[in-house]
Amino acid sequence: MEYTGYKEKRSGHPSEPGSRTGNRKTTRKPKPILYQLRRFCKRLNWKGIGGLAVTTVVIVFAVRGVVGMFSEHTQTKTAPITTSSPAAEESQPYVFYYKDGQAVSWEDVTDAWAAEAGIQKRYALTDAERLEIAQVLTAEAGGEPFAGKIAVAQCILQTCEDEGIRPDEVLRVYAYSKRRPEPTQEALEAVQDVFDFGIVATTEPIKYFYAPALTDSEWHESQIYVMTINGHRFFKEATE
Repeated sequence: MEYTGYKEKRSGHPSEPGSRTGNRKTTRKPKPILYQLRRFCKRLNWKGIGGLAVTTVVIVFAVRGVVGMFSEHTQTKTAPITTSSPAAEESQPYVFYYKDGQAVSWEDVTDAWAAEAGIQKRYALTDAERLEIAQVLTAEAGGEPFAGKIAVAQCILQTCEDEGIRPDEVLRVYAYSKRRPEPTQEALEAVQDVFDFGIVATTEPIKYFYAPALTDSEWHESQIYVMTINGHRFFKEATE
């Protein structure tokens, strides 16, 4: 009978909690985390718990402060750089850095030079026009000697005077380079010498030029040839 009862327990009738079945030992279930935490707190006195709480709060605020400072520093370093609007840039006058390193209005400076020398400028330019012509000289004759830049500027000036149009229209109608690189100091000085003081490469009224190494031009050759400077051939207008 004892053997039969033991079989009944194994056939589906669980033992009561804490009881033993034969010589088998039941496995102890792990205690929940809250239960273990409660037992841990009971072992501590209230002063210890209070000190632990205060220490925890201090650590939390210290960590938050450090994280906030790091975040603010990162935002400051990575903040996008604001640029002025196109309207604001257009309203700014063109200025150039002259040899003494000071920013000046070239138009004002050349006016003062002409007045001091007691001469009249050959052709009055705005700073915007002066900049564009110097850019075109750099694009068209950047590798030419200074005399070549003077000659190209002379062609632009001669066309302005003959046609009665401003430089920007000459550059567009007569198909000058559309590139606008940063002007060289030589290009700026060539514009100054030709347009302000009337210095020319030749007394002939040259208006046209081309580079034979880069292109052929029967039309240019139909005009009156005047001279060659390095890689450019210069012409004055043929009269009928």
